[in-house]
Amino acid sequence: MQIVSAKELSHNQATYLIYGPPGMGKTSSIKSFPGKTLVLDVDRTTKVLKGEENIDIVYVSNTDTWDEWQKIIMELEEKYRGKYNNIVVDNISELERCLLSDLGSKGKNKGVPSQGDYQYMQFRIVNSLRYLKNLGANLIWTAWETDDLFTDSSGHQYNRSYPQINKKIMNNVLGLCDVVGRILIKEDGERGFVLSATNSTYAKNQLDDRKGCKQSELIINK
Repeated sequence: MQIVSAKELSHNQATYLIYGPPGMGKTSSIKSFPGKTLVLDVDRTTKVLKGEENIDIVYVSNTDTWDEWQKIIMELEEKYRGKYNNIVVDNISELERCLLSDLGSKGKNKGVPSQGDYQYMQFRIVNSLRYLKNLGANLIWTAWETDDLFTDSSGHQYNRSYPQINKKIMNNVLGLCDVVGRILIKEDGERGFVLSATNSTYAKNQLDDRKGCKQSELIINK
């Protein structure tokens, strides 16, 4: 058993999840990440990163996703550990759908995923997150945004926004992240992240006391 004093803890590497509707600037935010960044492009939106010298891109197959995703995360450990400051999965919402689609295409239900396929996908997503957290880099997942009508214990109802992740694993995924940020655009066009939860927004920040930040200041060097 290894005991570490809390005084010695640092957050040189952390895990982030940023979410918002398509086109809000999640992928563009990658331009401001400090250091060298590797993007695992699932949803094919990395065209906005054209010309960026410190960003490398791997295009994840959106047809043979189940086998290729496993090979990619294993290769990151074997060949690329320590070579990047940031590893980005863009995005988890599409990754879920691609994994399910691939599993369904190999099944016996005319391409429709079975209940078992959903369970396979859920375990693969959570296990991938745990694995990638140990590669010595900031880990950043992007996700699309969804919403619902939430009723609290007192009977009050709220329109609640949160990342589009399978609900059976959403708390597990978000609980493994240090920061969950919702991207918004102000009236003047400036983009930024909400980092503090409200009744209508899922967000959190376990790294510092910021309740929000500019788009370019999500990850700050310590």
